[in-house]
Amino acid sequence: MSNNITLQPTTIDEVRDAVLASDHAVIVGNQTKPPLCLSTQPYDTISVRGLSGVVEYEPSEFTFTAYAGTKIADVQAVLNERGQYLPFDPMLVRAGATLGGTVASGLSGPGRFRYGSIRDFFLGSKLILGDGTLVNVGGKVVKNAAGFDIPKFLVGSCGEFGVMTEVTFKVFPKPVESATLCCHCDSAETASKSMAKAAVSRWELDAVDYHHATSTLYFRQRGPRDANREIAAEIQTHFPELQLVEEDSANAFWSSIGELDWYSSAAHVVKIPTMTRQFPALCDALASAVPVSLHVSGCGSVVWAAVEQTESLQTLESVLVQQNHRGLCVRGNSDVVFLNRRSPSNIEVAVQQSFDPGGRLKRRFPSQTRHPLSS
Repeated sequence: MSNNITLQPTTIDEVRDAVLASDHAVIVGNQTKPPLCLSTQPYDTISVRGLSGVVEYEPSEFTFTAYAGTKIADVQAVLNERGQYLPFDPMLVRAGATLGGTVASGLSGPGRFRYGSIRDFFLGSKLILGDGTLVNVGGKVVKNAAGFDIPKFLVGSCGEFGVMTEVTFKVFPKPVESATLCCHCDSAETASKSMAKAAVSRWELDAVDYHHATSTLYFRQRGPRDANREIAAEIQTHFPELQLVEEDSANAFWSSIGELDWYSSAAHVVKIPTMTRQFPALCDALASAVPVSLHVSGCGSVVWAAVEQTESLQTLESVLVQQNHRGLCVRGNSDVVFLNRRSPSNIEVAVQQSFDPGGRLKRRFPSQTRHPLSS
């Protein structure tokens, strides 16, 4: 086939038929992350958004299974009825992100600081391989030590290893209340030191983020209201400059991070994995080299960089090369996807060849051969 057509199967059998009918297929959901829905070679787009709905939900076991095309917003509504949620703060929920697309892109929000990233909540999947074989990887229970941990390879794979049709996650009890405190920092270095101090404290903060443009550090605590109040008071004894953020303003702020609309104007948004001690130098270098809006999330584990011009991505990449960082463009209409890519490991190559020996699902990008970052 491979004439740049879009296929929208609604059953697992139809997904398998679509894969087998395509010489080169790109798997998508609701396409909330446009750069990850491209390839430079002629390809067919196979959308799994027609595979939608919760298949199995066991609140007492804190797990659920749903079709890969299910919107995260729909899942959140179901979980909320039983007082449960996905603690890694799924991103682009309002934009219509699906479960499969979230796994394939490997994106996690601010909540990853305390609870871990999507890797830590993704338990298993039904997967259609490049030759049409339907396999089960992982499991449907939290304690499952059988076989290789293949689901980890699917996080950030952009559909290159196979087409996810069903996915299983573990969930947590949803906190009753949340409280956000913020303060101004005189530099990113100061923010980094405060982050490091907070990270080893006994407060068990839910999220620690730094907004570079306003030099503002944010702490989020979740739990019972009285406990939040006492913890906030203790935190302020160590950070007297911290101020409690009004609830509506706090909710709007954290939502803007999850939806990637915290920047004033930008055409492209890039995810840059980093570390608490590294992000100040990286932010300073980026801000000096190119007009950019920056936000640091996950207690310094991710820097989000938003730029207006496609040409700015080239300058941004040169900085990443100098600083020994990599980037993944998740928003924008450019075909620039991976910045300062690294070569795939031997085990990734082996899994790719085993799951898709014909290369039917292998993505092609300008001078790029690596699937997205999943850190």
